[in-house]
Amino acid sequence: MKIFKAAIIGLGPSGLAVNKILYGDTYNEIIAFESEDINKRDNIFGFWLTDWMKPFEKIIEKKWYKWTIGNKNTEVTHTSLDKPYCVISFKTWKKFCLETKNKLEIINKEVVQYFPEQNYFKITTTDDKIYYAENIYDSRSVKEKDGELLQHFFGINITVADNTFNENKLTLMHFTEENNVLHFMYILPFSHNKALVESTVFSKDVLHSSWYREKINDYLKKNNINKFKEQSSEKGVIPMFFAGEKRSINSNIFNIGIRGGACKPSTGYAFSFLIKQIQLLKYSKKNYVNIHNFLEAKMDKIFINFLKNNKEDGSSFIKLASNLNGNEFQSFMMGESNLLTKLKIINSMPKLLFIKEFFK
Repeated sequence: MKIFKAAIIGLGPSGLAVNKILYGDTYNEIIAFESEDINKRDNIFGFWLTDWMKPFEKIIEKKWYKWTIGNKNTEVTHTSLDKPYCVISFKTWKKFCLETKNKLEIINKEVVQYFPEQNYFKITTTDDKIYYAENIYDSRSVKEKDGELLQHFFGINITVADNTFNENKLTLMHFTEENNVLHFMYILPFSHNKALVESTVFSKDVLHSSWYREKINDYLKKNNINKFKEQSSEKGVIPMFFAGEKRSINSNIFNIGIRGGACKPSTGYAFSFLIKQIQLLKYSKKNYVNIHNFLEAKMDKIFINFLKNNKEDGSSFIKLASNLNGNEFQSFMMGESNLLTKLKIINSMPKLLFIKEFFK
């Protein structure tokens, strides 16, 4: 009977990080379970260059030191010279995380159940096969929940005529007027003629891909981009609620990723927080680490409740951006804002509505 050092359930960005960060410098045998073909996945992860992401700076594929937030009437431009906005593709992250000393065996099946047996775990997959491992890293999560907000998106990578895009400035949020949903366009110009154009919605229900495509086409036409070639597409759903499972009483079971409470729900940023979680686990003697401090989590809950219970067209985000500089804004988005920045954020919000949400 073969007993692996660890079993990774779900080989997304956090599962891959476990392989690289926790076991990459060892000669342990690791097993991972992933039902989807990860070789076909190639979405883009965005984040600001925080201290904990600097170890991966060499694999960053693009940096922007300027970004805009606005709508058809207003545009706020932010600049950060020391903490730029960055992207890493899933393919690049996968390649990086699979280049390790340890031996990783990938099983393309779902895990049905696992339970402790002596000093290891017995793992059963959908084809009734049994595997054994000393530690479990489980990234399976619930991304949709009745009555809760979701951040859902659909984007296309396009090529266009030369000198169409300003490759030095990204559009972080361009809000459009929609009925019953908060919608914005997100544009990553990789070069003067290549970009990811993404339609993003905050609402309780995911929409059909044709809805996002219509918004993308409308945006491109309004910006005089009538001819383009679609190279690929991507889509996703991120919970805008705290989706973390309870900490396991078994010290050898680690809930990771969104399941482990890593995502920052008010902004939907997940990738860099997933990585931070695994970094912290490496030096922790516990099977759980806190990614977001109490005050950050409390502010997130208030802001999310505000979005759930009030019609928002993006004006609150634009006002917030106008009251902060680039470094302050990125520190808020990455959960690192100081007290002064937090006070500026609170001062930017509709006071009575936020006070109401605070006492709910």
